[in-house]
Order: sequence, then structure tokens, then C-alpha cells
Amino acid sequence: MPRLILLLIAVFQLTLACPAAAELPDLSTRVLPDLTEALSRYRDRSRALDQQHRNRLQEIERTYYQKLNSLRLESPKQPSPRGMFETTEEFKERLARHRKALDEVRTTNHNTLADMERRGVLRIRVAEAEVDWLETQLIRLAPLAETISLLQEKGCIVPRDTATITVQRPDADTFRFPVTINHNKALYRDTWTYPDRDRAETIWRLRHDLKVFPYYTPVPAVGNGIDLHLNAFIITGPDNVPLTRFSVGATKPFDEVTRLGRIRTDELPAARVLLALSNAVEGPLPGMRFVFISPRGFTMGSPKDTPGRLADERLHKVRLTRPFYMQTTEVTQAQWETVMGNNPSAFPYCGGDCPVENIYWQDVQRFITRLNALYKGKGRFRLPTEAEWEYTARTGSADPWDQPGGDAGTYAWFRSNAGDAPHNVATKRSNLWNIYDMNGNVSEWCSDWYGPYPELTLARNPKGPVRGDFRVSRGGSWFHGIDSIRGAHRNSDNAGDKSGYIGFRLVLEIPTEAMKPTR
Repeated sequence: MPRLILLLIAVFQLTLACPAAAELPDLSTRVLPDLTEALSRYRDRSRALDQQHRNRLQEIERTYYQKLNSLRLESPKQPSPRGMFETTEEFKERLARHRKALDEVRTTNHNTLADMERRGVLRIRVAEAEVDWLETQLIRLAPLAETISLLQEKGCIVPRDTATITVQRPDADTFRFPVTINHNKALYRDTWTYPDRDRAETIWRLRHDLKVFPYYTPVPAVGNGIDLHLNAFIITGPDNVPLTRFSVGATKPFDEVTRLGRIRTDELPAARVLLALSNAVEGPLPGMRFVFISPRGFTMGSPKDTPGRLADERLHKVRLTRPFYMQTTEVTQAQWETVMGNNPSAFPYCGGDCPVENIYWQDVQRFITRLNALYKGKGRFRLPTEAEWEYTARTGSADPWDQPGGDAGTYAWFRSNAGDAPHNVATKRSNLWNIYDMNGNVSEWCSDWYGPYPELTLARNPKGPVRGDFRVSRGGSWFHGIDSIRGAHRNSDNAGDKSGYIGFRLVLEIPTEAMKPTR
């Protein structure tokens, strides 16, 4: 009896040493089914929200362009021929009234279009839809993600899965016992720290009565499955009260949990900034405008069944974390001549509103250096990275004509419709960012050296190889076919070469405190 009392006292003392100890959760029969059900609900709701968002974006774009088309169709009817009994003066007066009505319609249409562009109607509506979509995900999906996170944190033990622990003689100078845990013939070594001599003596007395429970945490498996990951060993006394815990390894979180975290801390704040700064920022040169690009993750490259796909378009995940402003058009001949004092274009007769081309990559760097001197203190110009260019061209997902009834000729000047020459910028339809000519007209230099995409699970703000033989150009041109104007298509060009089909556009980096959009 006294021996039993001493044993109970020892267990009580150990329990006091671990005030957070609680009943060991034997949840193996509930954790996985609960987690599977929570993940299934989360994924179903997430897919539904994503589809609603895509439908809304398509409706916004359809409504916007219907408005543009209706403006082009509001011209008065052509006047009828002169009547048999109509005098010359009456006919002239009727023609003058028609011309006046036509001029009024044209003026109204021009002013309406200019106002829509100035206010960025399409861009604002897209930004509003994006903010609503992200906020809805937080409201509807956050509780499910928190359930997933809680179940993962709670973990479980597996019945009949046990281990043994060997407590070795203490190291009195460091206040700890070396311990060895044997689990399925695998040995795990650690140390058990004790706060004082009394507790050490208690642990030592109980060392032969300790139990070890392998503790598992649900983790994502390949595909959509769930695995159990050995996360820790729980050491208990004779009555199964947890006494201490030895961690084995880090737990991999579920994508659904990390996704909600990114929405809270990154994507939603960036989308709200986009909405607040949705108007274009004016550059230092006439006609040079920039729009705010909200960063997020996207899949760069193209699927293997894409027509015209090349081997260097390997699909991979990219995460952009820094917002930037992208120029709405390619740099024009007039803008180049203002800065550099010459016009190197192979098509100078095209005019000042045509993109500048026939320039070396190094020439672009000299242009940027001079332009930064003009804009000193307000921001910094540079070429876009390849990832920034593709993300902007595809508005984060696909080419703008990659939808039912889409027509590449509506968005791009290329071999089929360009007539072997570039055209004035912004004469084709813009993408959802209100950016023109990302596909076609002229190819555009990027800042990257050309090379294979990085072999990473997720590439963050990639900048390409540190060195190479060729530079990247993107977007295709008047010279290229439809396969080469795709947003995922890559061109490798010698930086020391120039061509009548390669130009460029700029990125503007503005410090957050200096972001003041035009009104």
C-alpha cells in the first residue's frame, strides 16, 4: 500500500510539472473522416466561387464591349438621294443637317470613350469583382479552413501503434535526461529536461512505467488524398496522463489553409490597393500611361496539348508578390525620339503613334537611363521580367481571346491581318487590365536572360538566369503567326541584334507613399 501511495504521489507531481497536460486524444477513427469531409466541402465551395468569379468577369467584359459597340453603331442613317421635287438648297440643307448630326454623334462617342478610358471603367469593375471575390472567400471559406487547421493541429494516435522509451542516467549539469525512443525498430534520440532535483528523482523512479504513444498529424498526400505524418511522441504516466512531448518533424500544412492566409495578408490588401489606384498613372512623356497590376500566384507556361506549344513552355507555379505599374502601350516612335533625339525604326513612315522597333536590347537600357533621369524622385522605369509580362498579358490566366467566340484578330496585329507592317498602338481591343498590344504588333524585350524555367515547386518573383547568350522577347508581332503571339510563347533573341518586329514597353515602380493616380 505505501508503495502505491508513493506511486500516485509521483504521478501527481509529474502532472503538476505539465499543467497543459490533458487526456490523450484517441481520435484516429474521427480525425480523418472529419478532415476529408471538411476538405470536400471547402473544395466544392471554392470551385463554385471561382466559377462565379469567372462568370462575373466575362459578364463585365461583355457588357463593356457591348457599350463600345453600341457607341460605334449610333451614327445617323445615310441621307436618301435627292428627291425629284427637292430643290438644290433643300437638298444641301438636308445634307448639312446630316453632317451636323454625324459630327455630334462622333463627338459624343469620342467624349464617352475618352471618359470611359480616363475613369478606367473596365479596370475598376474588374477590381471591384476581385475584391468581392476575395472577401467572399474569407467569409465562406475561412471557417472551413480553420476547421481543417484545428483538425490538423489536434492530430491523433493510432490504436495498437506503440513505442518504448529508455531514460538514461541524467546529465546533472544540464538538468536533462538523455532518452531513446524505439518505434518500429527506428531509434529517435532526444533529451528530457527537468526543472529541479525532486522532479528528476520522480521521473527516474517512474522510468520503467512510462508509456509512449506515436502522435500523428494529417497532412496532404499526392493528389487529393490525406496521409498521417509522425509528428511527435507523447510520453504518459501509468494512468495515461500526458507528461511530455518529443517532436519528430515539421507538419506540412494543407494548401487550403495557406491559401486563406495569403488572401488575408497579401491578395486582398493588394486588390484593395488596385481598386483605390485603379486610374492610370501618367508618365513623363505624352501618351505614356501606366496601370496598376495586382500581384498573385499563377501558372506560367502552357499545357502540352496547346497548339503551337514549344518545349520551353513548361507549366510551373509562379508567385508574384510585388505590385507594379505596366505601360498601357508599347513605347512609340514619338516617345523614343523625344528622349533619344532619333528614330531608328524600320517603319518610320508608320508614324509617331506606331511602336518603336529595330532597336538593340542595350539601346532600351540607354533609353530607360535617360527616362529615369527625367522622372527622378517619382519612380523607376525598367523592362518587365518575363513572369510579369506573361502574367499581365494573360491577365493571370489565359490569352484574352481564349474564350468561346474569341477572335485573336480583335486583340492583336499579326501575320493574318497586319499587312507586313506594324500599326498605331491601341487600335485593337485591350485586355482586362486595359492594356493594349500585349499580343502582336511588335514583340517586346524583357529583362531576363533566356533559359529553362526553374525546377521549383513555386518560383517567387523569378528574374531568369543570372547569365546567358540570348535575351527574352515576348508577345509576337506583325511578322508572326497566331501560335507565336500567345501569352505563353517565348522568343530568344540576341541582345546584339535588332529587328523591325521587336520593340518594348516599360514597367514603372513607384514607392507606396508616392502612388498618386490621376483623376
